Amino acid sequence: MTPPANEVVLVEDNIALREALQDQLSYSGFAVRGVSDGQELNQALAIAVPDVVVLDLNLPEEDGLSIAKRLRRALPHIGIVMLTARVRSIDRQEGYESGADVYLTKPVKPSELTTVLQTLCRRMAPLVSPQSWLLQMPCLQLLPPGCPPIALTVSEATLVHELALSGELLAMPRLIELFGDIDLPEATNKLRIEQIVSRVRRKMDMALNGQPGIKAVTRLGYKLFVPIRIA
Repeated sequence: MTPPANEVVLVEDNIALREALQDQLSYSGFAVRGVSDGQELNQALAIAVPDVVVLDLNLPEEDGLSIAKRLRRALPHIGIVMLTARVRSIDRQEGYESGADVYLTKPVKPSELTTVLQTLCRRMAPLVSPQSWLLQMPCLQLLPPGCPPIALTVSEATLVHELALSGELLAMPRLIELFGDIDLPEATNKLRIEQIVSRVRRKMDMALNGQPGIKAVTRLGYKLFVPIRIA
């Protein structure tokens, strides 16, 4: 039986380059999805977590270093390859400090990128903290360490997923985008979000013995206070 192809998500806002790399990696046997920015990456991760993310640094809205930091926090087992035009030694250092496994500069030979991805996929092993929670999106469950699984609704699982990926703060505009309705007043949308957050908090509190899992940041959004991995 042929083993399943390793999955790669390519984050590159240059359409021509992204399509060329997708074709190249697909020809080399990888299952590749291409996205243009951090928000599209989040949407791709909600569908399925890949083995490796190939990440440009100069992206619109959120740059690659910020994306890498939150990926490394939420998905410690994932491979991160930075593929960028930034060639200074300080850029390389920042890339590795933000969570990259490999830092490659453009232009890169197709054979080199393929070899890097094949080698990374072979040697990757999950880096799991015994204190980490696990969010299983396909079955809508949150697994606290040493406690029974917590059943979530779709909205609740989406909230936890976005919190885990957000890094330091899940901002209110993003929450309104996810859970709001443009035909409703802002106050109504915020109340809906507060209700979803409140339900998740209550469910998490049972496993946290009174310690906060999610905290509100006044007028800005919400922050996660426990490590959550995504499966």
